[in-house]
Amino acid sequence: MNKPFGLLSILGLSFLTSTIVALPDDLNQDMVTSCPARSESFLDQGLEICRGTADNPAEINQGSLKISGLEFRIEREQGFIRTITATGSPAAFQQQPEVDQAIVYANGTSITLDNETQLIIIQGEASFSQEGTIETTAERIEYDIANRKLDAIQMNMVIPATNP
Repeated sequence: MNKPFGLLSILGLSFLTSTIVALPDDLNQDMVTSCPARSESFLDQGLEICRGTADNPAEINQGSLKISGLEFRIEREQGFIRTITATGSPAAFQQQPEVDQAIVYANGTSITLDNETQLIIIQGEASFSQEGTIETTAERIEYDIANRKLDAIQMNMVIPATNP
């Protein structure tokens, strides 16, 4: 890791505001990144790039939010995070949406969190699940966070059986 850039990346990201819907406590916590291979900060462009390896992926943690992959890009505008895109084999996402809800898990070759549209876009061998409610696989899945709506192309879904 390029230590000056890695340190700048970790310090810079810890002070950014994220508005992704999640546990209320998540937004009050610092966003911490781990860039085991290399990180680059393009401060004038509002872009952070963080790379990991297959054995030691790059990670973002903020409360219940966890994102990992071989690389992630964080795009900021005026201090606010616009998008986070993770790529890898697979890129992974998990977060608890509300206190009374199970953790949401997503995997794919690419995962993009878009704060403006409140969408999570999972592409390439995409999977989405929430324990006890749904397991979905497709080539591309869009999850509308605010409306809790899944939209997928060529989707396969498993809805667990419930006992009356």
